[in-house]
Amino acid sequence: MSENPEREPHNDDEVDLFEEIRSYLNQQSGDEIYEDIRAAYQGAQGFVKRELLEMEEYKRMLRALEKLLEEEFSGMINPNLRGRMAEVLYTYGLAHYSLLQHPTDEDEESSSSEEPNKESRESSGSRPLIIYDLWFPQDIAIERAQDGYYMHLSDGRIDLTLYLGTSANERSALVDLVDHWGYAAAADAPPGSVQPGNDRITPMLTIELDYAGSELIDAEDHVDIIFFDEKSEPLVRMHARAAELRMIVDELQALEQDSSS
Repeated sequence: MSENPEREPHNDDEVDLFEEIRSYLNQQSGDEIYEDIRAAYQGAQGFVKRELLEMEEYKRMLRALEKLLEEEFSGMINPNLRGRMAEVLYTYGLAHYSLLQHPTDEDEESSSSEEPNKESRESSGSRPLIIYDLWFPQDIAIERAQDGYYMHLSDGRIDLTLYLGTSANERSALVDLVDHWGYAAAADAPPGSVQPGNDRITPMLTIELDYAGSELIDAEDHVDIIFFDEKSEPLVRMHARAAELRMIVDELQALEQDSSS
């Protein structure tokens, strides 16, 4: 019998992530890695200060990281530094993720035989980060408030709250998502299925976003839908199949019918 322990098989998402990390590291020298990480880290710091600093979910995540540091280092870390280290770890995670998601200009040029024009290069280089991934949401609900309607989409980790306006289609959310569902339903991919209802897990992070448009990207066995913020910057990527999109469309259509009756 081999002395080496058997490793658990990786799922497809882990394999893709490991390949992205290997590819990124193979393309960088030591100096380039530092410059890239420093630039991405500063960008992530700005995002944390603008969007996350006052969020209770962010503070809860930092407390979880502090507990992890305490467990890993068994009291070796000065308690006065532990909070700061948790902040650095979280910010570095955002920075590293952004590096994996956005290849450098040289990588983009080498992957194409044609030199991209200056305008397309600048727009690609300035394209903001997609920070959050929402995976096949099964928890879908509509909330009525004084200022209009909100749709909640949750995968148990992240709760995305979309402000729709005073009706389901005031900001074209219904039309857009019907189009996305139609594409997913017609694609040659497994339709997916609605999972049996479980006790709701409190998400670790809640994201509130005024619906300002969405874009569909084909992802082989499902589709990715990019949600934009009020500045037309991509902020959330929802991975979904026809089953999840049908549930979302059904909720929006029911809301539209109630509003018009």
